[in-house]
Amino acid sequence: MDATALVFRDATSSLDDLIARVQENPIHLTLADVTIEEPGHPIEGENWRPQLAPYKPWVHDAALDETEELDGTDGDLLIVGALGMGITDEERMGIIGSAVRGEEGEGPTASAVGQAIGEAAAGTGAAAAAAPARKLSPHELWTLGQTPRWQPKEEAKDPSCENARETQKRETSQNRETLLTARETLLSDRETSQSEETYFATNVPITVRRDGEGYAVSAVHLGKLAEHGLRADGLIVVVPSFIDDVPVVRIASEAFSRRFTSGARVRLLVVPDTVEVVGSQAFNAVSAEVVYLGAGVRTYDPSPLDMALPNPRLEARRYLVSPVNKCYAIKEDCLLERLGGGHSERLGAGDARLFSSETMAPFRLIFASAPYAEHFVVPDGVRVMSAAAFAKGCPPPRVIDVPDSLERVDGSMNPETLWRASDPAALARIVARCGGRVTDFQAVEKNQCWYGFAEGNDPAEKDGFAREDGVAKEPSVAAENGSREAHLVAGPPAPDSPSRQFSSAAHARMRGATAVSAREAAANAASAMVAPVSATDRLALPREVEGAPLTLIAERALITAPATLVIPDTVREVRDDNACKGTRKLMLPEGLRTIGAHCFCSRTLVGPVLIPASVTSIGEGSFEYAIVRLAAADAVVHITSDQLISCFLEDVEDGIPFDFARYDDQLLVGRGLPDHLGALLHRVAAPFRLAPEMRDRIVEALRERAAEAVQYVAREGDIAMVRALADAGFLNDVELFDRQIERLRASNRTDCVLFLMNWQHDRAEAARATAPKRARDRFAL
Repeated sequence: MDATALVFRDATSSLDDLIARVQENPIHLTLADVTIEEPGHPIEGENWRPQLAPYKPWVHDAALDETEELDGTDGDLLIVGALGMGITDEERMGIIGSAVRGEEGEGPTASAVGQAIGEAAAGTGAAAAAAPARKLSPHELWTLGQTPRWQPKEEAKDPSCENARETQKRETSQNRETLLTARETLLSDRETSQSEETYFATNVPITVRRDGEGYAVSAVHLGKLAEHGLRADGLIVVVPSFIDDVPVVRIASEAFSRRFTSGARVRLLVVPDTVEVVGSQAFNAVSAEVVYLGAGVRTYDPSPLDMALPNPRLEARRYLVSPVNKCYAIKEDCLLERLGGGHSERLGAGDARLFSSETMAPFRLIFASAPYAEHFVVPDGVRVMSAAAFAKGCPPPRVIDVPDSLERVDGSMNPETLWRASDPAALARIVARCGGRVTDFQAVEKNQCWYGFAEGNDPAEKDGFAREDGVAKEPSVAAENGSREAHLVAGPPAPDSPSRQFSSAAHARMRGATAVSAREAAANAASAMVAPVSATDRLALPREVEGAPLTLIAERALITAPATLVIPDTVREVRDDNACKGTRKLMLPEGLRTIGAHCFCSRTLVGPVLIPASVTSIGEGSFEYAIVRLAAADAVVHITSDQLISCFLEDVEDGIPFDFARYDDQLLVGRGLPDHLGALLHRVAAPFRLAPEMRDRIVEALRERAAEAVQYVAREGDIAMVRALADAGFLNDVELFDRQIERLRASNRTDCVLFLMNWQHDRAEAARATAPKRARDRFAL
């Protein structure tokens, strides 16, 4: 192995052998092999903190007219004046040089420069052909409108202190020769053999900067390999340990950014033992499958990883750590950080004695190897889970088992994740902020649904679902018999969205794993959005689970649900946040008593959804943008999309959990209703707790949309709606009555037509009976 090769290709050797070889041969580079990046600094004549002078109005000073020297003349005016007289920049600088020639150390005066420029413009001066003038100072150049450029000092010619600007503009001869040699070798190998195991070792451009007593790596240009025709897969990248015997102590966050590493697929990235600090985003944009942290790394807090960010897309990511590292360790493919004290003993992946000892230090879970299985187990001894514990861009684990040592979860987690612990009540308080469902290790899975169990006398306390208000609950079905109850903890997983399906198909096609074209992938994803409901899109919850009746649907158990959801008659309570996104048909059983807040909010429910008369409490925001039928009131109501003005009530005494007075006010506004016209008609058809004044106002609103209302009644109305509209006075107008009759006949609504004809006849007879009779009519035959 070459001790100066930063990159080499090896797709067959084991990672342990490669790491051992790197440890035996640390990379030593010289200043000629790297580009030095020096921080910005002010030079002579520059002011990095300019201070604006206080405002002072300009007043002409007559004394200046008699002064020949005007120090501080604006250089921009000098440049503009020279250009206006047709003098080029070269001529102007020559004139300035002739004006200051022979003035030992004194700057140019405005009069001298102006006189020289005037002579040049008139063609009479000899300044244009004057001898070269002395070198102007930076302050003089700044005054004359010329931006001074930093010039290296004389001692900068020493090879150990090269000019940073010149170094950045060139590639070292060694890099160029190595790359060209490697390219020629690769091309020769391709001509003679088509073997996939081509090996090469080379350097790539690398940029460093001073960092205290050592160096910090700020850029590693892996993308240069593709530019020189070299294969960029299966790469082994080794960060240098020393540069001119000065250790590399830091890897900057931008060292492996996407613009430097695009197109390179790294098999192993080795951080040497000399590095002490690694930037939080140092490895987020590089397509590196394995990252090895040396013994000296003491600071590394990675930011959340998105596996779709690197180019090419990252398939897997895991970490390895030196066994003698005192701050970090690996167990069960998880990167752990020691908290407080730590251990200096060797800790490998197979050494579990330190984790099981009573004196072990706590750990923080930094990163779990991706991709993930459906069931993930957090290692023992973990006290904190960082925000970057799980990568994005791949399916998260569906079930996470945590030890009793867990105290905090940072960041946000997938809300559909199911957390299991021996003490679910304590775990519920830990994950309350980050989201997720909670249960214990006794929970069972059946048909992709998870069910927990609790004693019948208190079904909510065992798994941390007890109400915070402490309100006593009514006895349930199982409580009467003293047996245990089952409750739904997590429903089936949500299907992939069409966008994710298309992304997965496109990624598989790019890898060559499938022959499906982009057009076919888009068509398949589009058809998934309009596919008809099939038998597999139906979820009927069981009445019993292992002999225990299902009585409760826990919080967030059904964040998503299939197109058809059937809840059994044993269920007595549905807790908060069971939105059931994706559900179209919902069947609620008689016997259900409580529906929590923000439940059944899919906005795709086919209505009206029947709410049984047994339901006496409904939380705010439920049935968002849906049409429901309240069996207790025999009324159809339309729920607004604004959850802040919910009309549902909780724990009402009369058994009707709906505020009709507030609902009537919403009808007149009509904002956010799924069908405003239908809501008005349904309210008149079922005037439960409808005041006469409000009914008249609703009828007036219907008359303003008479044409639409007549068509709606003929299309979707029934004889009860027609009777209610007639009694409310909506059809008293003769023209409107005739129009309604014609629409009903066209829709073949014979029953409604017959009712209206009889209603009109009875109305005419009643009017005739109440009218006073004439004497002529009394004696008529």
